Amino acid sequence: MIIYYEYERVLGVNSTHDDDSGERQYNYFSSLSKFKQWVSYEMGNSDVVEITDSNYRQLVQKGVI
Repeated sequence: MIIYYEYERVLGVNSTHDDDSGERQYNYFSSLSKFKQWVSYEMGNSDVVEITDSNYRQLVQKGVI
């Protein structure tokens, strides 16, 4: 599973991933550290990709965000 996330220092972290049934899930975390803890404890086998200005269009074209 791949978790895509967008981090804004003031706003926190928004993340999205597709669960095992293929349903898209969205999550919000108030800090990057809380997001990293969630990934570590709840989604341990997942890869993490930060959404940036340079990869945004590519991720949209792939349909993953």
